[in-house]
Amino acid sequence: MPRPPESPVSTDMTVAAEIAFFSQALAGFAKSKAKLKVVCSVGRRHVMPSPSSASPLPSPLVAPARQRSQIHHLVILDSSFNPPTLAHMRMATEALLFLRNRPATHNFPSTSPSSSPATPLDFTSTRLLLLLSVNNAEKAPKPAAFEERLALMLAMARDTHTALASVDGGYPDIPIDIGLTSEPFFHDKSNAIAAEPFYASAGPSAASGTSTTPHQHFLLGFDTLVRIFDPKYYKTAGGKAIPEGLPSTATPMQILLTPLMRRARLRVTTRPNSDWGDEENQLEWVESHAGALGGPTESWSDKVFLCTSSTGTGAPPVSSTLAREASQAHDTVRLQALVGPAVLSWLLQRLPYKSSAK
Repeated sequence: MPRPPESPVSTDMTVAAEIAFFSQALAGFAKSKAKLKVVCSVGRRHVMPSPSSASPLPSPLVAPARQRSQIHHLVILDSSFNPPTLAHMRMATEALLFLRNRPATHNFPSTSPSSSPATPLDFTSTRLLLLLSVNNAEKAPKPAAFEERLALMLAMARDTHTALASVDGGYPDIPIDIGLTSEPFFHDKSNAIAAEPFYASAGPSAASGTSTTPHQHFLLGFDTLVRIFDPKYYKTAGGKAIPEGLPSTATPMQILLTPLMRRARLRVTTRPNSDWGDEENQLEWVESHAGALGGPTESWSDKVFLCTSSTGTGAPPVSSTLAREASQAHDTVRLQALVGPAVLSWLLQRLPYKSSAK
């Protein structure tokens, strides 16, 4: 996807309001002991003025209203967003564009050639969730504070809406949720999302027998996929019951990951490098290693879809580490190549990484 058009520019006043809103949301979340909370939702109306209205853009800094109709598809980008980059945004936009361009029942296609039969996808039942864990299993909460990262996620949501509105053929206005979770591991995050009333329909559809919670589509880098399937995170099952259909000899990993793998699809952006090889090596790893980990009753490799970023081979690298370094060096030109316009504007206003440059 090309670089997004310009998004609304942050001002000192809007930055201060966002920090205050997210600081309060974080305090309330910690006090609630909840496992997941949707803090706010961003629609296109928060980014682009209506041609028929001269009113200022409404603020997304309010508690979101629960969607009345059932949500069938929830695309989830879980990250530390420290800061969110163009790579994060491309993962989200490419996934949503893929769904628009390829009719599907509930899933991204798997690595298996036997995919579900195609039927039109209802975009009115799709949402994107940008999810920040306040208990990350791998990364400490530094250098940017959580309230700053949430504000940067809001800026990324604005950039994403601007980019989607400019694509050929148009794209529907899909709500982008900004959420918090206290769960550090993906299987627990998935469980929390499945149990969250915000994403449950008003009532079960007994006639069709469909679930009242959305089908989950997690967006990952290949390095994250490797961590999800690393046995060191599943030394015990933590007292969890063996899921129905698994043998009594199921491993702790199978007990904990099976609910996630049964309800979700993993869309994984390949990361060709010396550690994991090229894309062919990574596909082979998924089909052999991940497939075997699920055991004889599960087909985990069928739930993983490997995709190549549209940046292609030979493109300059984009990462949060590089964005932090550019921000610390006040290298605006370099930073422009790493983050979206609204994220850039916010970084220039707040300078969240200046204190870490030592």
